[in-house]
Amino acid sequence: MKARRFASLVLTASASLAVMSAGGAVRAEAATVRHYAILVANNQGGAGTVDLRYAEADARKLAQVLREIGGYRDRDIVTLVGAGRDEVLRALDALEERIRGEADATSAGSSSSLLFYYSGHAKQGHLRLGSTQLSMAEIRRRLSTSKARVRLGILDSCESGAITREKGGRRGKSFLLDVDDRDTAKGLILISSSSADESSQESDEIGGSFFTHYLTSGLRGDADASGDQRITLGEVYAYAYHKTVNTTASTRSGPQHPSFSYDLEGQGDLVLTDLSQGTSGIFFPPRLAGDYMVFDLDRDQVALEISKREGEARRLALPVGHYVVKRRRQDHLEMARFTISRPDDHYEVDESKMAKVAFEDDYAKGIVLRSELESKRPRLGLSAIAVYQSFLSGATRRELFAPIFLVGVSGEISALLGTSLTLDFELLVGGRRDRTLALQSLELSYDFFEAQAALSITWSKSVGPVALAAGPRLAGLYMRRSFPNNEVLSAHPQDHFGLSPGLGASATWFLTDARNLSVEGIGRLGCLPFSVDDNRTLFYAEVGLAVGWRL
Repeated sequence: MKARRFASLVLTASASLAVMSAGGAVRAEAATVRHYAILVANNQGGAGTVDLRYAEADARKLAQVLREIGGYRDRDIVTLVGAGRDEVLRALDALEERIRGEADATSAGSSSSLLFYYSGHAKQGHLRLGSTQLSMAEIRRRLSTSKARVRLGILDSCESGAITREKGGRRGKSFLLDVDDRDTAKGLILISSSSADESSQESDEIGGSFFTHYLTSGLRGDADASGDQRITLGEVYAYAYHKTVNTTASTRSGPQHPSFSYDLEGQGDLVLTDLSQGTSGIFFPPRLAGDYMVFDLDRDQVALEISKREGEARRLALPVGHYVVKRRRQDHLEMARFTISRPDDHYEVDESKMAKVAFEDDYAKGIVLRSELESKRPRLGLSAIAVYQSFLSGATRRELFAPIFLVGVSGEISALLGTSLTLDFELLVGGRRDRTLALQSLELSYDFFEAQAALSITWSKSVGPVALAAGPRLAGLYMRRSFPNNEVLSAHPQDHFGLSPGLGASATWFLTDARNLSVEGIGRLGCLPFSVDDNRTLFYAEVGLAVGWRL
């Protein structure tokens, strides 16, 4: 779409799409507004499609923004992930019944809004929900006939522009807004992420679709062109359009052009999000300038982007959590971790406290994922361990080495040489008393003791909050059997020492966002050469738990 056409659309969107306040009434006397949303996403599109990676994550990201700063209550947001046609229609019917019931029960001054969002595959005018399909015309019909005063449909899918071509949409002349007009607008607004013959693209670089990424980033504050901390639909559409077109212009599929249509009456100012109500977030002081990206460590996704001009202060909304803010320089990255710990907390970006990071530590478009960041930074750890050891042969357990619990400590150095390798050293001890050794007709009471020192190298991979690891292990086992109740044998305890190679595997669950406190499940298999009576190899297994702390 050419620049002149884009400018016309932005002017039209900025005016005609402004209908009523979602973050609060335009004035204290304005009508009470109840906001409903149904967010639908499906990574699968059935036969002939390739599964998407981020459609379902995009829906959850938008739901989070609506709850935090959009004025939506939890019970008024319906999120359907992986759902089929029938489930979506039932949810629409149930939500519409609630809207109609409220319209009948409340005063004439009350009103409601309905947001329908879809992320997934679409083709030839149909949303592809797994093996089922739902026509865009049916979605438009239901939005058109809803009793909600304002209905907003947003489709993030290929060929989604088909919904804005349906009969009834218009792109009228732009007009000036009167934010004090109490005649709140009513009608239907439809926004698509692409035109009717274009593909909508998602990106590993940003961990989502281009359009929804810029939609949510804009809603968090980067679309605030007026600087009043209130993001209108016109502002966020213009922002998402510009960012989506510019970013996709260099992709293999080519530029992607969002589109919209509307059928409205009346005026008012549609504020989708309001950042002035004590919302927690990130603050960029006036002296800063450049492009910044904020990554959400708790959810492994990009939270927002901002293009900051010098001389202006910018405040963007973020929920309580752990983040990385990053700026790309010519020859390196600058990055800082920060935590928002309270609902009214704000982190102020200070470039003097941002660490330099080499480009090779970057991920795609400049996002440093938590798992990759952690794999590059050496960490020291200390754990308390308890394992249960048992030899696999029943004869060995009866005649030589009894099953035993071992407890001890381990120390580790992770990210060896900047890789995902971990070096681990363990010291374990355990014992059992009053065991019985049966030798033909003779039964002897004995005590058993074991001490173990082990060294292992493991390769690890993070999968969300869990780290999976496996690798070789070498242990030195000292075992002692004594007979304190036997006058003859009490002075002749039996000792055995051997080197035991083996393999170990573990799954570590991190209990804190900083990944310092963890619980680890352990499984190991080892072999012990034994040559007292004849040469043989004894195999044993160990399972256990460890609680660790990493610096």
